[in-house]
Amino acid sequence: MIERFFSWNGRLARLPFFLRGIQVGIAAVVIFFASLPLFMNGGALLWWAGIVIVAFAGAVPVIATVALTVRRLHDLGLSGYHAIWVVAADAASEVLSYGSAKAVLFSLPLAAIGLWLTFWPGNKNANRFGSVPD
Repeated sequence: MIERFFSWNGRLARLPFFLRGIQVGIAAVVIFFASLPLFMNGGALLWWAGIVIVAFAGAVPVIATVALTVRRLHDLGLSGYHAIWVVAADAASEVLSYGSAKAVLFSLPLAAIGLWLTFWPGNKNANRFGSVPD
């Protein structure tokens, strides 16, 4: 599991990237719902414990998402440093999608970056990041 979601080396094809992204999203939702009783059963101590647990547990899907993005960029022949602007564009697209109609319109090119990352075919041959993924 660590190698599947938290490895920063190698390449990741389109379908595994897509499926693992869904799995990370499901894990984030499970973490959210599992933490709700900590906030609902009163007491400041439980509330602060919930904040700490959610912060640590919430970091896990974020790290997994960035690691998957880096490996997908490696499949496209790009360095992992490009994950900075790719993740920033995805985050900005998500935030803008809740705004006005103009903000949603502005978010469309940013959302296209996520679609490009998910559906653009990787290098057909081995590149500097490894051989062609299975």
